[in-house]
Amino acid sequence: MGKIIGAILLTIAIIALIGLAIGHYYISYQYEKVIGGYMDNAYDMNTPDKMLEQLQLAKQGMIDEGLTEDMYGAWIFKKPSNRMDMQYKHLDSIIERVKAVDTWYNETYKEGSTNTETLGDVYEQKMDNLREFIMEDVRSDWIAKDTWYINNHFFWYLPILFVYSFLIILGAICIILIYEDNNREKLKELE
Repeated sequence: MGKIIGAILLTIAIIALIGLAIGHYYISYQYEKVIGGYMDNAYDMNTPDKMLEQLQLAKQGMIDEGLTEDMYGAWIFKKPSNRMDMQYKHLDSIIERVKAVDTWYNETYKEGSTNTETLGDVYEQKMDNLREFIMEDVRSDWIAKDTWYINNHFFWYLPILFVYSFLIILGAICIILIYEDNNREKLKELE
């Protein structure tokens, strides 16, 4: 009997985990479509003007999604470092750096310039530094992402960790039930 109950519960847990994974992927896709994808694009751009365009689209996406400066990327532990005004200040500082590199690039590589060959490594280093600002340890829209999730999918975002944990524990219990039932059957055979 324990084997049947365990198998049923394990099947339910696996189906639920697959459903949650698909749901999480879809919700993540929604964020990436309106904000996050532009951050990835900015990182991949090879000229400062194209990078600037993508960063401005990411910022506009945040504004269009209603992420105001007084919102937080946390539900309980609100602090200045996870507030949207910090996100906008951080993004504006990156945009200012990109504009400075764009100005330098335009002046350095203007038509008729003779020193462009020797400054190629400097340009590449400047672009690498900008990419580092966009994606240091995590992508630079970390506050916006959490805020967007809380604002748009609160009931999915917060309890999802508990649900995943519960389903994993349920799956482990099911495996234990099946294993124990198999051991009981083997013991009966030995008697």
